[in-house]
Amino acid sequence: MIKKSLDPQKTRTDVASQKEVSDRNPYPDILPYDYNRVVLPRLPGDPQSHYCNASYVNSWLQDRAYVVTQSVKSKPANVEFWRMVWELGSNCIVMLTKVFDFMRVMCLQYWPLTKFLFGQIEVETLETKTYAHYVIRTIRLTRISSDGGQDESRIIKHFHFTEWELDSFPYISAFIELRRRVRQFIEKNPSEGPLIVHCSNGAGRSGAFLAVDANLQLLKRDNQIDVYDYCRQLNNARQGLVESVEQYQFIYDVLAEAVLCNVEPIAMHELKERSSMYKAKKDRQTMEGQDTHENKLLCALTPSLRIGDCAGGHRLENRGKNRDVMVVPPDHARPYLQTLHGESKDYTYINAVEVDGFTRKAEWIVTEWPKSATLDSFWTLVFDHSSHTIVNLSNQGNHKTYPPFIHNKGRQTYGPFVVEILNYHQYPSMTSHMVKVVKRSGSSPGQSPSGSPRFFRRKPSTPKPPTLDGHPIFNRPNNVSFRLSSKYKGRVRPKGGYKKAEVTIDPNDKFAERSDENLEKILRKKKNAKQDVQKDAVRQVDRLDEYKYLYDLMLHWYMTNPEYRSLELPPENSSSASPNHQQSNAADGNSTVVSVNHHDGNHVATTAF
Repeated sequence: MIKKSLDPQKTRTDVASQKEVSDRNPYPDILPYDYNRVVLPRLPGDPQSHYCNASYVNSWLQDRAYVVTQSVKSKPANVEFWRMVWELGSNCIVMLTKVFDFMRVMCLQYWPLTKFLFGQIEVETLETKTYAHYVIRTIRLTRISSDGGQDESRIIKHFHFTEWELDSFPYISAFIELRRRVRQFIEKNPSEGPLIVHCSNGAGRSGAFLAVDANLQLLKRDNQIDVYDYCRQLNNARQGLVESVEQYQFIYDVLAEAVLCNVEPIAMHELKERSSMYKAKKDRQTMEGQDTHENKLLCALTPSLRIGDCAGGHRLENRGKNRDVMVVPPDHARPYLQTLHGESKDYTYINAVEVDGFTRKAEWIVTEWPKSATLDSFWTLVFDHSSHTIVNLSNQGNHKTYPPFIHNKGRQTYGPFVVEILNYHQYPSMTSHMVKVVKRSGSSPGQSPSGSPRFFRRKPSTPKPPTLDGHPIFNRPNNVSFRLSSKYKGRVRPKGGYKKAEVTIDPNDKFAERSDENLEKILRKKKNAKQDVQKDAVRQVDRLDEYKYLYDLMLHWYMTNPEYRSLELPPENSSSASPNHQQSNAADGNSTVVSVNHHDGNHVATTAF
């Protein structure tokens, strides 16, 4: 029905079909309509300089609110793109494609790393903030005067979504968060120019973003949405903006999740007010009801994994490597081992998943307590993935069921690796080992000769969440950071399953977010972290007390760090760059290891809580 709604009077492409401008259409099947194409001022000596493959698109609340264009595929198009940005007066660009995708160049990196002149427009990248699923760049545009007059400058934001691969759909929570960031910037920095949106061909992905953004704006103003009618408008605004039934369904899925979940941030100072409501009986009942509703909502929104998604863990040669045959990692998220070890036909498998963090992808690896037959696989995981910190969240228990994988002194051989204890120390709530991992001669080539993790173990473990003063994030050696260094991963493991892992990973991501924005997005961030882990494994924080514990952790952190309370709500366009950060993916088992990455020379820090 949507495709049949085209208005023949509006969908003429006479100008874009001219042979003289064919080189400006890298995707000839996606052409701008004549009635709403972007017309640029003509340049001397170039009669076709008025043309660019871009179209104006209305939102529900504003005419010409958007400009949709194609990706930059050539050097002349690079100059043309920045000229278009300047002439439109836009201060915000949304890029929905990767530079490379499936070994193809989808878009040139049209922004410079530092400063470059494109025609008369000087483009300077002032700041780059990298997150797990997108990158935000602050760029200064300066128009160089050709007649000796004063140069003009503008500041724009470039939002680059890195999670939308070709012929697929992105993780919904990440997409919603990108849109929230974009809308937040536009509302704080209003401009008469349109929002510029592009993917590779300026079609389906751009159309999905416009449909979501326009309907969420309408929802905010009128408390209603109209996806069908807006998609009809999109089809009459540009070719291919609604490409398939799957894209149409994706738009509904995004809007449904945005409506169900509170995606707005919670200021850190409001946590104290929220916590104080538990003191009065009436308010406590209200808050407990809210916590129950939020926790049930998170569980309901967590995607389910099919057996086919976890084929590697269900293979006959790998079944014995799992503590629970129904708790195995999905193939798309599990870390593959490279070093040849053991006698199994599939030496690449271990029951573990990578989990994204706040500013880095695959920042964490979550795995279960190794079995006797998988001790060598565990140390292979540590070595192959350059993990420099291991965090154990549970007690050892029965030695037959949970064999020790770390010793207190001397050397121990685990398959192709020799693990040597360099230092052992006991803290009030945990123990710490500094170990050296060396691959023995004769092992598979291509690996660095040695590495050294640091291992931390919490003691003792109970079924309930620990006291806040005993939480590993608040009680760690001063030289151990729960933020991972640039290229090394952390590893998390509790014996009772992956629930303890998330209770550690999720607050750590919140602290990273807090230090970056001075804001805490409890439900939204909690939902993201929960789904990021559970989309790759199983449910982690189903218990209501664990869910509330995350609120208490954030409040405790806020109250014990005065430097954060002095920065309540900083502006979104702050010039301070945030550190890079990633998430990890985990599978559940009878025991989980949380490893936080800390690069300390050639040593691996292992900490057990």
